[in-house]
Amino acid sequence: MSNTLLTPSIIAKEALLVLENNLVMANLVHTAYSNEYAKFGATVTIRKPATFAATAFSTTVAAQDVAEASVQVVLDKFYDVSAAITSQELSLNIADFSEQILTPIMRAHAQNVDNQIFQAVYKTIAGHTTVTGTPVVSDLANLMAQLDLQKVPPTERRVVLHPVTYAKYAALDAVLHADKRGKPLTIDEYSIGRILGSDFYMDQNVPAQSSLIVDTAGALSGNAAAGATAATISAMTDGQVVAAGDVFKIVGSDRGYLIVTGGTVGSTVVTITFTPALDTAIASAAVVTFNGSAASGFKSSLAFHKNAFALVSRPLAPYLGGVTCAVENYKGISCRVAYQGTTSNKTNNMSVDMLFGVKTLDKELAAKLIG
Repeated sequence: MSNTLLTPSIIAKEALLVLENNLVMANLVHTAYSNEYAKFGATVTIRKPATFAATAFSTTVAAQDVAEASVQVVLDKFYDVSAAITSQELSLNIADFSEQILTPIMRAHAQNVDNQIFQAVYKTIAGHTTVTGTPVVSDLANLMAQLDLQKVPPTERRVVLHPVTYAKYAALDAVLHADKRGKPLTIDEYSIGRILGSDFYMDQNVPAQSSLIVDTAGALSGNAAAGATAATISAMTDGQVVAAGDVFKIVGSDRGYLIVTGGTVGSTVVTITFTPALDTAIASAAVVTFNGSAASGFKSSLAFHKNAFALVSRPLAPYLGGVTCAVENYKGISCRVAYQGTTSNKTNNMSVDMLFGVKTLDKELAAKLIG
Protein backbone atom coordinates (compact mmCIF):
# COMPACT_ATOMS: atom_id res chain seq x y z
CA MET A 1 0.00 0.00 0.00
CA SER A 2 1.47 3.35 -1.02
CA ASN A 3 1.95 6.20 1.43
CA THR A 4 -0.47 9.12 1.29
CA LEU A 5 1.14 12.52 1.61
CA LEU A 6 -0.38 15.17 3.85
CA THR A 7 -2.06 17.88 1.80
CA PRO A 8 -1.46 21.61 2.36
CA SER A 9 -5.12 22.02 3.40
CA ILE A 10 -4.78 19.43 6.18
CA ILE A 11 -1.49 20.99 7.29
CA ALA A 12 -2.96 24.52 7.24
CA LYS A 13 -5.98 23.55 9.34
CA GLU A 14 -3.79 21.82 11.90
CA ALA A 15 -1.38 24.77 11.87
CA LEU A 16 -4.16 27.18 12.83
CA LEU A 17 -5.27 24.95 15.71
CA VAL A 18 -1.69 24.81 16.99
CA LEU A 19 -1.37 28.58 16.55
CA GLU A 20 -4.50 29.28 18.59
CA ASN A 21 -3.17 27.17 21.46
CA ASN A 22 0.05 29.23 21.58
CA LEU A 23 -1.45 32.72 21.24
CA VAL A 24 -2.34 34.98 24.15
CA MET A 25 -2.90 38.56 22.97
CA ALA A 26 -4.41 37.50 19.65
CA ASN A 27 -7.04 35.45 21.51
CA LEU A 28 -8.03 38.41 23.68
CA VAL A 29 -8.43 41.31 21.23
CA HIS A 30 -11.06 42.08 18.61
CA THR A 31 -10.42 40.18 15.37
CA ALA A 32 -11.59 41.16 11.90
CA TYR A 33 -11.45 38.72 9.01
CA SER A 34 -12.66 38.74 5.42
CA ASN A 35 -12.19 35.97 2.87
CA GLU A 36 -11.08 38.45 0.20
CA TYR A 37 -7.46 37.95 -0.82
CA ALA A 38 -5.12 40.81 0.03
CA LYS A 39 -1.52 41.81 -0.64
CA PHE A 40 1.18 43.02 1.71
CA GLY A 41 0.76 46.77 2.29
CA ALA A 42 -2.92 46.83 1.37
CA THR A 43 -5.25 49.08 3.37
CA VAL A 44 -8.54 47.52 4.45
CA THR A 45 -11.54 49.02 6.20
CA ILE A 46 -13.08 47.30 9.21
CA ARG A 47 -16.10 48.14 11.33
CA LYS A 48 -15.79 49.30 14.92
CA PRO A 49 -18.42 48.34 17.51
CA ALA A 50 -21.30 50.85 17.68
CA THR A 51 -21.28 53.48 20.44
CA PHE A 52 -24.08 55.54 21.96
CA ALA A 53 -24.40 58.56 24.25
CA ALA A 54 -26.92 59.11 27.05
CA THR A 55 -29.00 62.27 26.59
CA ALA A 56 -31.38 64.06 28.95
CA PHE A 57 -35.00 63.11 28.29
CA SER A 58 -37.33 65.92 27.29
CA THR A 59 -40.83 65.60 25.84
CA THR A 60 -39.75 63.50 22.86
CA VAL A 61 -37.42 60.59 22.34
CA ALA A 62 -34.33 61.35 20.29
CA ALA A 63 -33.48 58.07 18.60
CA GLN A 64 -29.81 57.64 17.79
CA ASP A 65 -28.72 55.99 14.58
CA VAL A 66 -26.89 52.71 14.93
CA ALA A 67 -23.76 54.06 13.29
CA GLU A 68 -20.94 51.56 13.17
CA ALA A 69 -17.84 53.63 12.63
CA SER A 70 -15.11 52.28 10.40
CA VAL A 71 -11.36 52.43 10.63
CA GLN A 72 -8.62 51.74 8.11
CA VAL A 73 -5.93 49.19 8.88
CA VAL A 74 -2.75 48.63 6.90
CA LEU A 75 -1.79 44.98 6.38
CA ASP A 76 1.88 45.67 6.96
CA LYS A 77 2.87 42.49 8.78
CA PHE A 78 3.78 39.63 6.43
CA TYR A 79 5.72 36.82 8.09
CA ASP A 80 6.92 33.46 6.88
CA VAL A 81 8.43 30.36 8.46
CA SER A 82 9.89 27.89 5.97
CA ALA A 83 11.47 24.48 6.45
CA ALA A 84 12.92 21.75 4.28
CA ILE A 85 10.90 18.56 4.81
CA THR A 86 11.18 15.14 3.23
CA SER A 87 8.48 13.07 1.56
CA GLN A 88 8.87 10.63 4.44
CA GLU A 89 7.89 13.37 6.88
CA LEU A 90 4.95 14.33 4.68
CA SER A 91 3.76 10.72 4.88
CA LEU A 92 3.45 10.85 8.68
CA ASN A 93 0.01 10.97 10.24
CA ILE A 94 -1.08 14.51 11.08
CA ALA A 95 -0.57 14.06 14.84
CA ASP A 96 3.07 13.06 14.44
CA PHE A 97 3.70 15.69 11.77
CA SER A 98 2.16 18.33 14.03
CA GLU A 99 4.29 17.35 17.01
CA GLN A 100 7.57 17.12 15.13
CA ILE A 101 7.30 19.98 12.65
CA LEU A 102 4.17 22.11 12.78
CA THR A 103 4.17 22.93 16.49
CA PRO A 104 7.67 24.49 16.47
CA ILE A 105 6.80 26.43 13.30
CA MET A 106 3.52 27.79 14.68
CA ARG A 107 5.07 28.55 18.06
CA ALA A 108 7.43 30.91 16.23
CA HIS A 109 4.44 32.51 14.49
CA ALA A 110 2.56 32.83 17.79
CA GLN A 111 5.50 34.52 19.48
CA ASN A 112 5.72 36.97 16.61
CA VAL A 113 1.98 37.74 16.44
CA ASP A 114 1.74 38.50 20.17
CA ASN A 115 4.93 40.55 20.00
CA GLN A 116 3.68 42.53 17.01
CA ILE A 117 0.37 43.32 18.73
CA PHE A 118 2.19 44.66 21.78
CA GLN A 119 4.67 46.68 19.74
CA ALA A 120 1.90 48.25 17.64
CA VAL A 121 -0.43 49.29 20.44
CA TYR A 122 1.69 49.82 23.57
CA LYS A 123 2.88 53.36 22.81
CA THR A 124 -0.61 54.50 21.80
CA ILE A 125 -1.91 54.13 25.38
CA ALA A 126 -1.94 57.04 27.83
CA GLY A 127 -3.48 55.51 30.96
CA HIS A 128 -0.92 53.86 33.20
CA THR A 129 0.26 52.98 36.66
CA THR A 130 3.57 51.58 37.92
CA VAL A 131 4.86 48.48 39.66
CA THR A 132 6.11 49.26 43.15
CA GLY A 133 9.43 48.02 44.51
CA THR A 134 7.63 45.73 46.95
CA PRO A 135 4.75 43.82 45.30
CA VAL A 136 1.37 44.78 46.71
CA VAL A 137 -2.17 44.10 45.55
CA SER A 138 -2.84 47.85 45.50
CA ASP A 139 -0.69 48.05 42.33
CA LEU A 140 -3.27 45.93 40.53
CA ALA A 141 -6.12 47.83 42.20
CA ASN A 142 -4.63 51.09 40.91
CA LEU A 143 -4.48 49.59 37.41
CA MET A 144 -8.17 48.74 37.64
CA ALA A 145 -8.83 52.27 38.90
CA GLN A 146 -7.23 53.65 35.73
CA LEU A 147 -9.70 51.63 33.68
CA ASP A 148 -12.54 52.89 35.87
CA LEU A 149 -11.43 56.51 35.41
CA GLN A 150 -11.44 55.95 31.66
CA LYS A 151 -14.97 54.49 31.88
CA VAL A 152 -13.93 51.11 30.53
CA PRO A 153 -16.88 48.67 30.71
CA PRO A 154 -16.49 46.27 33.65
CA THR A 155 -17.10 43.23 31.43
CA GLU A 156 -14.51 41.66 29.11
CA ARG A 157 -11.55 43.25 30.89
CA ARG A 158 -8.25 41.44 30.34
CA VAL A 159 -4.80 41.97 31.84
CA VAL A 160 -1.69 40.51 30.17
CA LEU A 161 1.43 40.51 32.33
CA HIS A 162 5.08 40.35 31.37
CA PRO A 163 6.64 37.18 32.88
CA VAL A 164 8.92 39.17 35.21
CA THR A 165 6.02 41.34 36.36
CA TYR A 166 3.91 38.26 36.98
CA ALA A 167 6.74 36.76 39.03
CA LYS A 168 6.72 39.83 41.31
CA TYR A 169 3.07 39.27 42.20
CA ALA A 170 2.84 35.47 41.98
CA ALA A 171 3.39 34.95 45.71
CA LEU A 172 0.59 37.33 46.72
CA ASP A 173 -2.48 35.50 47.96
CA ALA A 174 -4.80 37.38 45.58
CA VAL A 175 -2.72 36.20 42.61
CA LEU A 176 -1.65 32.77 43.88
CA HIS A 177 -5.27 31.67 44.33
CA ALA A 178 -6.79 33.66 41.46
CA ASP A 179 -7.71 30.49 39.57
CA LYS A 180 -10.17 29.59 42.34
CA ARG A 181 -12.31 32.57 41.33
CA GLY A 182 -12.93 31.29 37.81
CA LYS A 183 -11.05 30.38 34.64
CA PRO A 184 -10.81 33.07 31.97
CA LEU A 185 -11.61 32.03 28.39
CA THR A 186 -9.83 28.95 27.05
CA ILE A 187 -6.11 29.76 27.18
CA ASP A 188 -5.52 27.52 30.18
CA GLU A 189 -1.74 27.38 29.89
CA TYR A 190 -1.41 31.15 30.17
CA SER A 191 -4.36 32.03 32.41
CA ILE A 192 -3.79 33.21 35.97
CA GLY A 193 -7.43 33.65 36.96
CA ARG A 194 -9.80 36.44 37.95
CA ILE A 195 -8.42 39.25 40.07
CA LEU A 196 -10.40 42.38 40.97
CA GLY A 197 -12.99 41.60 38.29
CA SER A 198 -10.53 41.12 35.40
CA ASP A 199 -9.14 38.04 33.68
CA PHE A 200 -5.37 37.87 34.16
CA TYR A 201 -2.85 36.16 31.86
CA MET A 202 0.90 35.79 31.55
CA ASP A 203 2.41 36.13 28.09
CA GLN A 204 5.98 34.96 27.40
CA ASN A 205 5.95 36.91 24.13
CA VAL A 206 5.62 40.39 25.68
CA PRO A 207 8.57 42.57 24.60
CA ALA A 208 10.49 44.99 26.82
CA GLN A 209 9.91 48.68 26.11
CA SER A 210 12.23 51.66 26.27
CA SER A 211 12.08 55.38 27.00
CA LEU A 212 14.33 58.29 26.13
CA ILE A 213 13.50 60.30 29.23
CA VAL A 214 16.34 60.51 31.77
CA ASP A 215 14.65 62.64 34.42
CA THR A 216 11.92 61.03 36.47
CA ALA A 217 10.20 64.35 37.14
CA GLY A 218 9.85 67.95 36.07
CA ALA A 219 7.47 70.80 36.89
CA LEU A 220 4.66 72.48 35.00
CA SER A 221 5.74 75.92 33.78
CA GLY A 222 2.70 78.21 34.08
CA ASN A 223 -0.93 77.36 34.68
CA ALA A 224 -2.73 74.82 32.47
CA ALA A 225 -6.46 75.03 31.86
CA ALA A 226 -8.81 72.07 31.77
CA GLY A 227 -8.92 70.81 28.19
CA ALA A 228 -5.33 71.79 27.42
CA THR A 229 -3.32 69.48 25.17
CA ALA A 230 0.03 71.31 25.33
CA ALA A 231 2.33 72.34 28.17
CA THR A 232 5.83 73.52 28.93
CA ILE A 233 7.77 71.40 31.41
CA SER A 234 10.62 72.97 33.41
CA ALA A 235 13.32 71.70 35.81
CA MET A 236 14.57 69.23 33.19
CA THR A 237 18.09 68.25 32.14
CA ASP A 238 19.40 70.12 29.10
CA GLY A 239 20.00 68.03 26.00
CA GLN A 240 17.79 65.08 26.84
CA VAL A 241 15.01 64.09 24.44
CA VAL A 242 11.38 63.87 25.52
CA ALA A 243 9.88 61.57 22.88
CA ALA A 244 6.45 60.78 21.52
CA GLY A 245 5.05 57.63 23.08
CA ASP A 246 6.36 58.33 26.59
CA VAL A 247 3.84 58.82 29.39
CA PHE A 248 3.53 61.04 32.43
CA LYS A 249 1.26 61.96 35.32
CA ILE A 250 0.77 65.36 36.85
CA VAL A 251 -0.12 66.24 40.42
CA GLY A 252 -3.74 67.38 40.52
CA SER A 253 -5.03 64.87 37.96
CA ASP A 254 -5.67 61.16 38.37
CA ARG A 255 -5.33 60.47 34.65
CA GLY A 256 -2.31 59.29 32.72
CA TYR A 257 -1.11 61.24 29.66
CA LEU A 258 0.70 60.23 26.47
CA ILE A 259 3.21 62.53 24.78
CA VAL A 260 2.22 63.15 21.15
CA THR A 261 5.06 65.50 20.20
CA GLY A 262 8.12 66.07 22.34
CA GLY A 263 11.44 67.79 21.87
CA THR A 264 14.94 68.35 23.16
CA VAL A 265 15.29 70.09 26.50
CA GLY A 266 16.95 73.51 26.32
CA SER A 267 17.44 75.99 29.16
CA THR A 268 15.86 73.27 31.39
CA VAL A 269 12.47 73.46 29.61
CA VAL A 270 10.69 71.56 26.86
CA THR A 271 7.28 72.07 25.25
CA ILE A 272 5.13 69.04 24.57
CA THR A 273 1.71 68.15 23.25
CA PHE A 274 -0.17 65.24 24.78
CA THR A 275 -3.38 63.22 24.87
CA PRO A 276 -5.98 63.06 26.30
CA ALA A 277 -6.81 66.67 27.13
CA LEU A 278 -6.32 67.68 30.78
CA ASP A 279 -9.35 66.67 32.79
CA THR A 280 -8.90 69.54 35.25
CA ALA A 281 -7.07 72.85 35.61
CA ILE A 282 -3.50 72.51 36.92
CA ALA A 283 -1.59 75.20 38.79
CA SER A 284 1.92 76.28 37.87
CA ALA A 285 4.83 74.28 39.36
CA ALA A 286 2.77 71.10 39.70
CA VAL A 287 5.06 68.07 39.66
CA VAL A 288 5.13 66.13 36.38
CA THR A 289 6.25 62.50 36.80
CA PHE A 290 7.56 60.61 33.79
CA ASN A 291 7.26 56.84 33.84
CA GLY A 292 9.71 54.55 32.09
CA SER A 293 13.46 54.18 32.12
CA ALA A 294 16.10 55.27 29.66
CA ALA A 295 18.79 53.24 31.42
CA SER A 296 17.30 49.87 30.50
CA GLY A 297 14.25 48.29 28.95
CA PHE A 298 11.23 48.24 31.25
CA LYS A 299 8.64 45.52 31.50
CA SER A 300 5.36 46.18 29.73
CA SER A 301 1.97 44.82 30.76
CA LEU A 302 -1.46 45.83 29.51
CA ALA A 303 -4.98 45.99 30.92
CA PHE A 304 -7.65 46.42 28.28
CA HIS A 305 -11.16 45.78 27.06
CA LYS A 306 -11.54 43.43 24.11
CA ASN A 307 -12.52 46.29 21.80
CA ALA A 308 -9.44 48.39 22.54
CA PHE A 309 -7.35 46.70 19.84
CA ALA A 310 -7.94 44.83 16.59
CA LEU A 311 -6.02 42.06 14.88
CA VAL A 312 -6.96 42.16 11.19
CA SER A 313 -6.10 39.13 9.06
CA ARG A 314 -6.59 38.53 5.36
CA PRO A 315 -5.83 35.44 3.24
CA LEU A 316 -2.88 35.49 0.88
CA ALA A 317 -3.62 34.37 -2.66
CA PRO A 318 -2.58 30.77 -3.46
CA TYR A 319 0.62 30.30 -5.42
CA LEU A 320 0.40 29.36 -9.08
CA GLY A 321 2.81 27.49 -11.32
CA GLY A 322 3.16 24.02 -9.90
CA VAL A 323 3.33 24.90 -6.21
CA THR A 324 1.11 22.76 -3.98
CA CYS A 325 -0.75 25.27 -1.83
CA ALA A 326 -3.77 25.83 0.43
CA VAL A 327 -5.17 28.82 2.33
CA GLU A 328 -7.27 28.33 5.48
CA ASN A 329 -8.69 30.50 8.25
CA TYR A 330 -9.83 29.81 11.79
CA LYS A 331 -11.37 32.21 14.30
CA GLY A 332 -10.33 35.32 12.40
CA ILE A 333 -6.76 34.28 11.53
CA SER A 334 -5.59 33.06 8.14
CA CYS A 335 -2.48 31.21 7.05
CA ARG A 336 -1.14 29.89 3.75
CA VAL A 337 0.74 26.60 3.47
CA ALA A 338 2.71 25.75 0.34
CA TYR A 339 5.37 23.25 -0.56
CA GLN A 340 7.34 22.51 -3.69
CA GLY A 341 9.62 19.56 -4.28
CA THR A 342 13.22 19.89 -5.38
CA THR A 343 15.13 17.17 -7.23
CA SER A 344 18.55 18.42 -6.15
CA ASN A 345 18.27 17.38 -2.50
CA LYS A 346 15.10 15.25 -2.60
CA THR A 347 13.22 17.53 -0.17
CA ASN A 348 10.14 19.75 -0.17
CA ASN A 349 10.44 23.39 0.80
CA MET A 350 7.38 23.98 2.97
CA SER A 351 6.33 27.53 3.80
CA VAL A 352 3.74 28.72 6.33
CA ASP A 353 3.02 32.43 6.04
CA MET A 354 0.58 34.97 7.45
CA LEU A 355 -0.59 38.48 6.55
CA PHE A 356 -2.13 40.75 9.18
CA GLY A 357 -2.34 44.25 10.59
CA VAL A 358 -2.84 45.64 14.11
CA LYS A 359 -4.75 48.76 15.14
CA THR A 360 -5.70 50.57 18.34
CA LEU A 361 -9.46 51.06 18.05
CA ASP A 362 -9.98 53.07 21.24
CA LYS A 363 -7.02 54.12 23.41
CA GLU A 364 -9.39 54.96 26.26
CA LEU A 365 -10.20 51.27 26.65
CA ALA A 366 -6.71 50.34 27.86
CA ALA A 367 -4.09 51.18 30.48
CA LYS A 368 -0.58 49.89 31.01
CA LEU A 369 1.28 48.61 34.04
CA ILE A 370 4.89 49.77 33.83
CA GLY A 371 7.46 47.58 35.53
